[in-house]
Amino acid sequence: MPVPCDKCNEWVELNDTRESPLKKGRMLCRNCFSDEYEVKNKIDEIESIQYMLDNNDPEVKGNRLGWKSNIKQLRSEMSSLGYDPEEYLR
Repeated sequence: MPVPCDKCNEWVELNDTRESPLKKGRMLCRNCFSDEYEVKNKIDEIESIQYMLDNNDPEVKGNRLGWKSNIKQLRSEMSSLGYDPEEYLR
C-alpha cells in the first residue's frame, strides 16, 4: 500500500518506510531516514563532546579549542543536510 513520506512527500510502499529517529511517529522513505539517521548520530556526538567539555574530561584537557572546533564542524554538517542545529540541540 503506497503512503507518502512525512518529510519529502514521495510516495513509497508502506513496508519501505522507517520511523524517524528525530521525531517519533513520523514515517520516512529510505533517503529521508538515512539523512535523519546521520543527523541523529551527529547530535549524539555533539552532546557527548559537550558533556566531556562541561565535565573537564581528561580526554579534552589541553585541546578544548580542537574539540569545540569539532562541534562547530558537526553543526555545519547538520546545516548542510538541511537541519537547524538549534532545533535539535539542547
